[in-house]
Amino acid sequence: MHNNLNNKKNKSEGFMKSVLVLMVSQVLIKLLGFVYRVYLTNREGFGDEGNAIYSGGYQIYAILLTISSIGVPNAISKLVSEKVAIRR
Repeated sequence: MHNNLNNKKNKSEGFMKSVLVLMVSQVLIKLLGFVYRVYLTNREGFGDEGNAIYSGGYQIYAILLTISSIGVPNAISKLVSEKVAIRR
């Protein structure tokens, strides 16, 4: 019983460490994106046309990122695993 409790505690600590790493990485990614945007906006010769091109590409990226993170990969994984389980 004691070993089982210890195992759950280790899993919980590992989960919390993973959550913390994800949170820190997301903040870092947002900061780097902000710095990059400020750099592009203030760069000599980039101008409105460059910002428009960047913005258009970023909108496509944002849509694809949203689709990929709303659970579609998990749903596909579940469907595939169910099909594989049925065949066995």
